[in-house]
Amino acid sequence: MTGGMTGSDAKAAELFTERYRVGPTDVTRRIERAVIGGDWGANGYTTLAQAGKLGAELGLGPGVRLLDLGAGQGWPGVYLATATGCQVVLADVPTEGLRSAAARARAEGVAARAVPVSASARRLPFAAGTFDGVAHTDVLCCLRPKLSVLRASRRVLRPGGRTAFYTIHPAAGLAPAQRRRAARSGAPAVSTARPYEDLLAAAGFTQISRTDCTAEFAETAQAWLSEWDASFAALAAMYGEQAVAERQRKRRAQLRAISDGLLARSLFTATRP
Repeated sequence: MTGGMTGSDAKAAELFTERYRVGPTDVTRRIERAVIGGDWGANGYTTLAQAGKLGAELGLGPGVRLLDLGAGQGWPGVYLATATGCQVVLADVPTEGLRSAAARARAEGVAARAVPVSASARRLPFAAGTFDGVAHTDVLCCLRPKLSVLRASRRVLRPGGRTAFYTIHPAAGLAPAQRRRAARSGAPAVSTARPYEDLLAAAGFTQISRTDCTAEFAETAQAWLSEWDASFAALAAMYGEQAVAERQRKRRAQLRAISDGLLARSLFTATRP
């Protein structure tokens, strides 16, 4: 399952495999609706409105081919296929999440247009120019080889195709000690050697833009924390008390880092020339 990955990325895959082990439940669906506005298998910070923004940025509609990298349990790919009529390939490594994604696609009647594929984000098994758009949400902040992933995305896009993604990153202008705290408080690979604009340019993209989403990030992070606190007993019965307590501890540390101006979240868009 983790062949060809770096050690840190294999650990990230193991982390999400464990998270997807339980699968959607009434409790997790209720929490997700309260946090992001829908119950499509999200565990990150992309709200329903932000998923709609991805669809608009990529011009999704019938006949448009989308690749959803790090699709997890199908968010936002299955939702976008349902809402826009596009065709989507749901690529991820943990098969537990992909099974949930396939089940939701069947339930929504879009299984023919939402196809799960087990694949690493930097080793994509698709021909060059296969897709019109590539989307991912809070994926690059969990993976070390960011430039490799962006180059792989560019390769599978047709000329004129676009990528749009949300990711968490250290705020600009931090001192070294602040960057270290941001790294400790954020996602497993939140630190970047270069700004994402530079990475996208190095990967061969043009028409690069960034939209700051940090205020919404803080609101969504607080909502996850509050909803999990309110349902602590039920979640502990599913995941284990220690696992839930540890996840909440990390959320509190992350919220403090956001409040202190150390962590940011942005929407990036770019075009393959």
